[in-house]
Amino acid sequence: MEQPHDYDERKPLRVTSNTPKLLVVPDEILTEILTRLPARLLLRLRSVCRSWRTLISSSQFANYHVQRSIAADPSLSGPRVAFHHSFKFKCIKFGDFSLRSLVENPSEPTEVVLFEERPHCHGINSSCNGLLCMHGGADSLNNSVMLWNPYTGLTSQSLKIWGFIWNSGFGYDPVNDKYKLVAVVKQIQERKPQTRIYTFCRNSSSMRTIQDMPGGVVGDRKGVFVPGTATLNWVCQHMEYLVISFDLVKETFSEFSLSLKDPDNKTFDFPQLCVLRNCLAACVSHDEKTHWSVWLMEEYGVPQSWTKLASISCHPSLSGHHLRPLYIWENYVLMAAAAYSKLVLYNLDHDGFEFPVLEHTPPSNKLGLYFCIYHESLVSPPYRSLPSTSSQIQLIKP
Repeated sequence: MEQPHDYDERKPLRVTSNTPKLLVVPDEILTEILTRLPARLLLRLRSVCRSWRTLISSSQFANYHVQRSIAADPSLSGPRVAFHHSFKFKCIKFGDFSLRSLVENPSEPTEVVLFEERPHCHGINSSCNGLLCMHGGADSLNNSVMLWNPYTGLTSQSLKIWGFIWNSGFGYDPVNDKYKLVAVVKQIQERKPQTRIYTFCRNSSSMRTIQDMPGGVVGDRKGVFVPGTATLNWVCQHMEYLVISFDLVKETFSEFSLSLKDPDNKTFDFPQLCVLRNCLAACVSHDEKTHWSVWLMEEYGVPQSWTKLASISCHPSLSGHHLRPLYIWENYVLMAAAAYSKLVLYNLDHDGFEFPVLEHTPPSNKLGLYFCIYHESLVSPPYRSLPSTSSQIQLIKP
């Protein structure tokens, strides 16, 4: 009797593949992952695939990334220092350098990237979300303003401002997703200056005259933009020092006291506003000229929330009243600009000073260097973005 064969009982073979299936990551999770990466890496990741390029190149992603990186992890945004060199109120040249290189190697000359602009040079007004607001012109009555992202190399078209600019400030309106420049402008034919707001939109720009800015502005006439508050801030003096605050969303002015309650009841002068740790801050000189005090406003708009951050003793290498804090690196190194364009690194833990030197600039440049912190970002300048090598303007490395 014939025995049954095994193959008679076999089941059909199941064909399998060793090739793994492509993992599809939801857009929400992918966005969360990518926004945790530095801007420098994100530019390279745009070439991974078409969907990544579309996501990373979108304005929504750029805004989310820069807001998150500046507020939560400044190291992601690669803080850098831009500067311009001026003479007789004219910008001669400008450039930038790495804040990390300056802090980590203060004893060595810091490498500087110099840019050349044609046909004339713009100076730096201020920065916001990685965009520099650049101001220039043939003379003081014929001004032009443009926005420039030094990292991506894109600029906006120039915006003409006719008249002498007294006070100005540049910032971001997050509710309407617009960048705005507030300027007090005096034209020859007008009896008094007018306060105007210039709005940069995607394909156009606009200008409106608004309520007059309160008078008495002192010190640096460039308004300070405070992240998370959508406000520009100046110091003014009447019977006391006040902060003039401009709400970029409501487009209205208000004031609050610069009431710095020193425990020793020391009077102060020459207040300089700045932003430290994403808070409005002030640096003041005291009458006895022995030190400066640096204060943080922990709750914006509440005068009682001013808290002293540091008391900086005067150093023999520092002269005059001017000390303008720029940035706090890793919570213990305060970078500031002093008189005669001198950079200062002050250790908040050990009360130590360093005086770094920049390449291509004299160590004590009395002709004037103006410094401005900005963050590497993917934000594109609104109002018809152009490459910086366009025929309208050239921002190039010589």
